Amino acid sequence: MNIKNALHHFFMKLGNNPRLALARMIQGGLLFAFGVLMVMVSDQVLITSTSQEIIALIGLAIAACGVLWTVVGYLSMSVFRIYNMIKKKD
Repeated sequence: MNIKNALHHFFMKLGNNPRLALARMIQGGLLFAFGVLMVMVSDQVLITSTSQEIIALIGLAIAACGVLWTVVGYLSMSVFRIYNMIKKKD
C-alpha cells in the first residue's frame, strides 16, 4: 500500500507542471540528438578500432537516456496530467 501512495504522489507531482514537462521533452530530444551524433561521428571520423566501438557504445547509451528522458516529459504532459485531473475530482 505504501508503494501505491508513493506512485500516486510521484504522478501528481509530474502532472502538475506542464512547463517543466516540455523542458524535459526538449532536453531529452537534444540528449538523443547528441548521442546519435556521437555514433555517427565515431563511424565516419575514427578509424576502425576498439576505441571507436566504445565511443559508439557511449553514444548509444546517451541516446537511450535521451529517449527515456523524452518519454518522461511526454508522459508528464499527457498521461500524468490526465491522471492528475481524474484524481483531483475524486
